[in-house]
Amino acid sequence: MMHAKGIFQRRALLAAAGLLCAAPTAVMAQSLRAMRAQEAQEEALQREAAFTEQLCGISLQASINWRSFSDWPEGANVAKACDRGLSDIETRCRKGAAPRVSRFVCTGDGSGANYSGATMTYGASSR
Repeated sequence: MMHAKGIFQRRALLAAAGLLCAAPTAVMAQSLRAMRAQEAQEEALQREAAFTEQLCGISLQASINWRSFSDWPEGANVAKACDRGLSDIETRCRKGAAPRVSRFVCTGDGSGANYSGATMTYGASSR
């Protein structure tokens, strides 16, 4: 009887160890998936920024402040939301009043466009 109890305890211990080993793998896979999604969003924003550069005749460094998007719904199209800020620059260019910006930073705080020196910070909204 003692022997059967020892085998059961060993199996339970091995099963628990297996679960602990599998958990980081799932988290890593999720993180890799999130990193790939962010890369795709960054690439989309760069394409949109290239259009803005061409339209306005400017050189623009565009970036996304990912920490500010932590409360956004998973799978949200961040690049599309950020493109609204680039549209603000494009509208000014079309009106003949091209802003003197060389840096575009998109945040997820919903604050809209803010110009400071050569930097435009655009607070995108998830709505």
